[in-house]
Amino acid sequence: MTTIYDRNVSNPLLLPEIVGMVVDNVHMVPDLLSCACVNGTWSVAALKKLYKGSLNDMQFRTPDIGSLNCLFVASRERFRRNIGFVKHLLLSPESPAIDEAAHPDVRLHCIEKCRAMRHYQSAELLLRPQGEGLASLTIPFEIEGQDWSLISDLLFPRTIKFLAIDDYYCGLLMASSNYSQERITSADKFLNLKALTIYRSSRLQEINKLCQLLKSCDLEFFHLEEPNGANGLTQSDTTELLSSLRRQENLKALALKIPRCALLLGSASTTLGGEEQGDLWPMLKLLSLGVGDQHWLEQFPKFEKLQILSLNRFAPEISITSQNIQDIAKCRHLRAIDIGFVELGDAIALLDIARGCPLLQKFSVRNLSFRREPELVENLCIDLLCALPRLEHFELGLRFRMDGASLQNLARHCPQLTILALPRARLCLSHTLLAEAHPFQQLEIMHFAEIFFEDPRLLMRWDNIRGIAADWRRIFPKLRGMPCPADVYYKQEADLDEESERDRASVDADEAMSDLDEESEGNSMGADEEMSLSEPGLDFDDYESDWFILRTKLWKVLGYPVIHDKIQYIWQKNLEIETIGWPVVPLMAFSEPDEHSTTAKC
Repeated sequence: MTTIYDRNVSNPLLLPEIVGMVVDNVHMVPDLLSCACVNGTWSVAALKKLYKGSLNDMQFRTPDIGSLNCLFVASRERFRRNIGFVKHLLLSPESPAIDEAAHPDVRLHCIEKCRAMRHYQSAELLLRPQGEGLASLTIPFEIEGQDWSLISDLLFPRTIKFLAIDDYYCGLLMASSNYSQERITSADKFLNLKALTIYRSSRLQEINKLCQLLKSCDLEFFHLEEPNGANGLTQSDTTELLSSLRRQENLKALALKIPRCALLLGSASTTLGGEEQGDLWPMLKLLSLGVGDQHWLEQFPKFEKLQILSLNRFAPEISITSQNIQDIAKCRHLRAIDIGFVELGDAIALLDIARGCPLLQKFSVRNLSFRREPELVENLCIDLLCALPRLEHFELGLRFRMDGASLQNLARHCPQLTILALPRARLCLSHTLLAEAHPFQQLEIMHFAEIFFEDPRLLMRWDNIRGIAADWRRIFPKLRGMPCPADVYYKQEADLDEESERDRASVDADEAMSDLDEESEGNSMGADEEMSLSEPGLDFDDYESDWFILRTKLWKVLGYPVIHDKIQYIWQKNLEIETIGWPVVPLMAFSEPDEHSTTAKC
């Protein structure tokens, strides 16, 4: 091939620019580390991406405190240069420790101090790096024993728009340093802050410090999270907090992950007048609640711009009616809904949400107790999917049976479907249907309680399993994990290898008997053979059955790992960033980073 050089082309790309474009398309940290070892040009491009940080993808979070300490001790110049690449700074240990002093509460904290924050000048390198400065700062755990008295004014660089901190730091943020040369008001100090996340790890921290911080901010995003082991906010705390949040008129996202305060939220909301409640957060696009009560249900239709609604559960005394479902359906701009129902009297009312919210990309209804005929539930599932052509993420926590024809309807009506989670449903397939099925081009995650193949004993021959695997790969080209995650807990690979030999011998013996006794086969079929050909009830535990053995062999041929919730997590965070500009990141992401990461590690 001949390379032609055109003298008339202006501003041709320089080598660093070409390398930068290549590195921009490298999406795994180990590959970036390899790029950094090539030469100086590649090293700079790779380190920029490695140190930039990420708000939600823990694969690309900035190095942990221990790694930063090693870099700081090894070379102050390299520390200064690399920190200059950081946009989203995370100060967190590789693995947080359990705070024994907080017993009986479960509280995580950081026991490793950051060496760079011992002196003002080095702390300034870390918290106010050269260049454009930090866009976000995250300190999810209290750093035990860290002395902030001389550097408290550095804790909040004025370039920051997103701040996520343990509630211990609320008081420090309002304090001024003895060494501070700046004399600015709190309103000026937090002028650029638009997104605030507070991880409330200790009941000893007073809520008034957080409320003082809120009064100094004009926020678009607020996220408060309290762990399940905490005692929860008192009624007076909740009243004071909601009063402060009420003044945030530009709020676009509100996430209150507080596990035991639904009634208190309701009591606090009654302190607001009827007209005030109607005007609550007119710009709100995202609402995420740990627990909802009647007062919150009444507010849903008033959030006219709401696009993302997440509600983990309802208060125990709440009885969900069809009218409540219809109120949710009035939020016509919803793009994602994720609700946990303990019990729903009429699940058919869920169709009102599907028909009233045509823009939905995510429909997730979990923990649902609904006793109806499985055929009616299957029809409900299909009707929901047919009403939502934009759907990418579908989850339904109902027990029912789905056949291959219904699965094909999914492929036709929801071509963008990426996540299909039916963890209590059974999928029944035949090899003939697989051979003719239309592919799911975008599907990456599929969860069923079990998958039954017609005539599993015949299909258990290895040539048949390979044929099923070939058709399966054609139908689900992007599927990344085992469709029945629970299968992995019941079998070991060694057991499967031993059983494969027995099963092949069993199939050969069955075929021989079939040739000898062809005329009487229908009358003399044994219990095992009959169970292989007939489908048991939905409550049947199929482990150790032919269906299970066939499935596990198929997963082994396909090489499927068990994929956890990381794909669902990344999908949700991407939607939040697209809609609001910032993600709701749970505290667990910093203690279990692999489950909150785009990394391929399972």
